[in-house]
Amino acid sequence: MGRAQLSYTTKDYASIRQELLDRVPQLTDRWTDFNASDLGVVLLELFCGIGDMLAYYLDAQAAEAFLPTARQRQSILNLCKLIDYRLATPVAASTTLRFTLPTALNQDLLIPAGTPCRALLDEGQVDFETIEDALIPRGSVQIETSARQGVRKRETFTGSGAPWQRLTLPGKAIAQGTLSVRVNGSAWQEILHFQESDPDSPHFLSETDHLDTTTLSFGDGRHGAIPASGIAIEASWLETLGAEGNLGPNRVTQVLTPIYLGGSRIRLSVTNPIAASGGSDRETYDHARAQAPAELRTLWKAVTQEDYRTLAEGFPGVAKAQILDTNDCTNIRYYNVHMAIAPCGGGIASPVLKRDLASFLEERKVVTVEIRLFDPIYRAIPIGAEVYTWPTEQPDQVRSRLEQALRDFFDFERVSFGQTVHFSDLVALLDGTPGVSHVRMTSPDGDIAVGRGEIPVLGEVHLEMKRAQ
Repeated sequence: MGRAQLSYTTKDYASIRQELLDRVPQLTDRWTDFNASDLGVVLLELFCGIGDMLAYYLDAQAAEAFLPTARQRQSILNLCKLIDYRLATPVAASTTLRFTLPTALNQDLLIPAGTPCRALLDEGQVDFETIEDALIPRGSVQIETSARQGVRKRETFTGSGAPWQRLTLPGKAIAQGTLSVRVNGSAWQEILHFQESDPDSPHFLSETDHLDTTTLSFGDGRHGAIPASGIAIEASWLETLGAEGNLGPNRVTQVLTPIYLGGSRIRLSVTNPIAASGGSDRETYDHARAQAPAELRTLWKAVTQEDYRTLAEGFPGVAKAQILDTNDCTNIRYYNVHMAIAPCGGGIASPVLKRDLASFLEERKVVTVEIRLFDPIYRAIPIGAEVYTWPTEQPDQVRSRLEQALRDFFDFERVSFGQTVHFSDLVALLDGTPGVSHVRMTSPDGDIAVGRGEIPVLGEVHLEMKRAQ
């Protein structure tokens, strides 16, 4: 008698049960009762259940070894780490703060970096912190400076003198790029790995796991310096709200710490003349699955147009990028790359985000290339239609569904630079909304081609509600 073979593709309960039942006649002719009440069938089904469970866990474990199929955040973190890609922690929104004096002073007034300010909202408070020193010259009443959203946190540890010392930070929403470490008062540099660190290099490494717990690691005396035993290690970072920090203009109104000049407290008002933008929550699985291989293909160097776009979209705070045009004159061997960028959450990128992105690309571009960053143009698409509802539907409820469907269709996360708005998609969207019998579009009357550097957004909506006969 030949040996029966079980298929490796039939690993669910029903398939395993059928495979085993089919094999019984090949083993014995005395087992003829296959009713569910038979003791043999009960035992067989018990093993089938255990086999189904084991197969599930084996498949799940295998799936975690590949980036496209991994579902656990820690697995994605580990896989991306193999190619030197780190998932972004929450990104702090950035803006410009304008400080104003009631009257001009006869001395320069210094507003130090790290000055906290606050916006009071109905749903709570949102704090910002200045990035650099700002100086109001004597005779002037106003100065503008850059700021990031977040609350400054600090934690002090003690060096153990042991190699590979690890310290766990208490913060769970540490803003990307805001972590700093000082050992015995001296600033240490954050790196991605210790491979190129000398024995006395003041380097540290930070890693954030799937629970958003951040751990600091120091060297072993061969690759990276060891903090001496008993020495003070101070970690400082911004704890951010992420996407909730994207506020509109003129929302910041309070200076939280007093500013003094010559021992006297100075009255100072503050506001943000531009919206805070670029804030985002921690990087999602889908973004990491797409971005990590894309950045690996660039080898972290900007050479082609696709390289510039990929590196820009991987920069914390940037959601979308598009190359507008390039000057590829072969005679002078000098190139201009014009790129439009849109920050996370939409709107216009703040000056500090543009500056940081330009600095990031400057380190990776070819020497003869000059990069210029531009703001996106948000192309408003007006929608007009005659909507015929079923007689049993309430027109106001149907209108509300239609407006929500249009907002979802033009959601910032779903549209991209230069995306054509197809007439048929709009008709299908409105016509497929529950409660709608049929529609007649009045605006637009055809496909709308969106130009380079433009992002489609929802414009004015005019819906004339009628009942179908």
